[in-house]
Amino acid sequence: METAIVVVWWVALILALILTLWILKLVTLIVRTERDILQLAQTTLTAAGGIEKNTALISKLETTKAVAGKILGASLAIESSTSSIAKKLRSVGEALTGGRS
Repeated sequence: METAIVVVWWVALILALILTLWILKLVTLIVRTERDILQLAQTTLTAAGGIEKNTALISKLETTKAVAGKILGASLAIESSTSSIAKKLRSVGEALTGGRS
């Protein structure tokens, strides 16, 4: 009977050792994965800060769009005026030269 108890005891100890080693391996993998996640989170935080800085001025685009529209209107008016002035200068030139170029 004593031999059976000793055998069961050793089998239980060996089984406990195997389970402990398996659990230790799992814990090691979990800790390593958590470190990787932390490193990626820090990288993501840095990238998010850069994205925030790069997109901060997007709200100003509406103002820029309105100003660009005004500039376009002004440039079209200038183009129209210069075209009119060019026609008048041609007719003055023709009048002064008597129609000769």
